[in-house]
Amino acid sequence: MNLIEKLPKLFESKPLVLLRFDESITNGLHNSSQGFTRFTIAKTHEVFDELKVPTLCLVGLATGEDQEFYIGVITSKVAVSTFDSRITVIKLQALTLTSLAKLASKVSGRNHQNALKNKLATKPLAMKLSPKLSVNVIEVLAKNTKNKTAIEKAAFHIPRLRKISQTEWAQNDAIRIAVAAFGLGKSASPELVESWGNSESSLDYLDAHVLEDNVIAVDASQIPDFQLISKHVTGRAVFTNTNERLDVYTANKGPLEQMLGVDLIYINEVVGNTVMVQYKMLKPNRTGTTTDWIFRPDTQLKKEIARMKLPPVAGRIKDYRLYRNPFFFKFVRRKGDGISHQSFVITLEHLNRILGSTTSTGARGGIRVSYQGLDGAYLREGDLIGLIRSGYIGTHRVESAALNPIIEAVAKGNRALVLAWQRRVKQSNS
Repeated sequence: MNLIEKLPKLFESKPLVLLRFDESITNGLHNSSQGFTRFTIAKTHEVFDELKVPTLCLVGLATGEDQEFYIGVITSKVAVSTFDSRITVIKLQALTLTSLAKLASKVSGRNHQNALKNKLATKPLAMKLSPKLSVNVIEVLAKNTKNKTAIEKAAFHIPRLRKISQTEWAQNDAIRIAVAAFGLGKSASPELVESWGNSESSLDYLDAHVLEDNVIAVDASQIPDFQLISKHVTGRAVFTNTNERLDVYTANKGPLEQMLGVDLIYINEVVGNTVMVQYKMLKPNRTGTTTDWIFRPDTQLKKEIARMKLPPVAGRIKDYRLYRNPFFFKFVRRKGDGISHQSFVITLEHLNRILGSTTSTGARGGIRVSYQGLDGAYLREGDLIGLIRSGYIGTHRVESAALNPIIEAVAKGNRALVLAWQRRVKQSNS
């Protein structure tokens, strides 16, 4: 079943939304570098009250006497003040459509035609259509090949409408771990979200606290050594916590579905440590009536481990670490609901010991990392988050710069990357 075929079920609870913007909003979108990729708009509660999200939206933009039409996704609706609500719209795709009046004349059934014409006769900025009228409108639009493609591209970004890829899940998980290690809840809202062009970034689905134009605008290039990954960046989110700031970047060299894996790199300037987490998927292995979850090392793993070497310390070590090596592996059960997957974390040192142990040999003589074989001797996600937050694990301050070549290699490789950079914020004297 393709995405368009899944829309009628979605529309039963979250019908298509019609947004009509005047010239002032249209000009704002055209003048914004990110407007057609992601924008927010706040109005009084009643304007958006009837909208059920996330869902598709049909957007009409006034351009003088003409109009432009797009299909996109409203990802969220939140109250931002006593009087106002804000919606977030992403991934607008251009439609081949000359007017809503012509669209109304083409929908099937006199009742649907009249219903759409009556709605168009009113002047609200946002309105939801009925479930059946929503299906009818999409069917009419999809008769045009270009429109069908646009609808599919937009629908791809509706959470849960499609099966999430393992790599995309891992990138989402890496973002949540980074935010939790910063000291915020995993579902905390960032102060700013940016994405670039038509790139795919899991950050698109985060809902920012405030309007993008009103947030701290610090250019990404001001972060030390950011040029290592700048050309590969697909998105950025900014979180703040008292006098500290966390910049989370996503980067990859192609569609997320084609990535070979995910790395989370957490750089904490405050305590001077760096931690790197690499994701690996476990596969079920059934023996008789029991099922274990295993990972079989391959050539790629050997290459990855070979580069995980820290150079000798050049300066004096002044800070304490429980475990100095920054490299960790998170093994995730392949089976899950796309949101929650059981997993465990082990250190590079532990993994190397497993790979060199005869007890890690399977029935056919191959080396494997086994869920049951570890017998609980691993870190849980909460353990890892606590250790990152405390600064008890990861590089010493004088070693962190030595990781730049490794970070650059990750960014240039065929992998998805989440780079989280925590630092203090200078307080103004005003």
